[in-house]
Amino acid sequence: MIFYELDAKNKQYFSPYSWRILMALNHKNLINKVKRIPVKFSDKSIISHQGFNKVPVLEDNGTWIGESLEIAKYLEFSYPDDPTLFGNKENIHLTSLINLMLDPKILGILARIIVADVYEVIQPDDKIYFKETREKLLNNTIEEIEKNSKKFIPIFQKELNPFRKILGTNNYFTGSKPMYCDYILFGFFMWARNTSKKQLLEKNDALWHWRDRMLNLYDGFARHSNGYDIK
Repeated sequence: MIFYELDAKNKQYFSPYSWRILMALNHKNLINKVKRIPVKFSDKSIISHQGFNKVPVLEDNGTWIGESLEIAKYLEFSYPDDPTLFGNKENIHLTSLINLMLDPKILGILARIIVADVYEVIQPDDKIYFKETREKLLNNTIEEIEKNSKKFIPIFQKELNPFRKILGTNNYFTGSKPMYCDYILFGFFMWARNTSKKQLLEKNDALWHWRDRMLNLYDGFARHSNGYDIK
């Protein structure tokens, strides 16, 4: 398998969507079969010849798959042995709904918290492309966004309240074991961890402890990635 993910300085690979699949590959006991290849923001020719313009992308024995949820589904059905990523086919539909609801809301808020930090860890030759595209998306300069970044942390925390309630009686969102729905949210936290020193959660927060458990999964695979102390 070949896994294409966003490049970064010092191997601080941070794409939230790539991290969902890295965790899914660990979950399926496939991570040791994967070759990871970084892709630049400003040059995606390594995947564009197959019709893709963004990562993550997985190539498996000549089959190319893009979009994190579609890759997860591919792994589930192509490698059906337990452990399952979803539980059953009905849960795939529910997970897809969670994915659709969570992505635009959390992405927009968290981007306003950490976009300036992300700018600092991307490769130098990607900075012009990143600055132009992200300022257009966020309708402001990166410098101005950073000035107001911490105002969005309470908003981010509030948006996560439904997940806190679930964790009141569970270690993970589906019970005693993690599944792909955990990796959806965890990917966003890895985006922050590997780029930013800002503290997003309080240490008495149920999500802080959930994130700690997630970092420890698979012999600390995520914790051993090149980032900052958990925030």
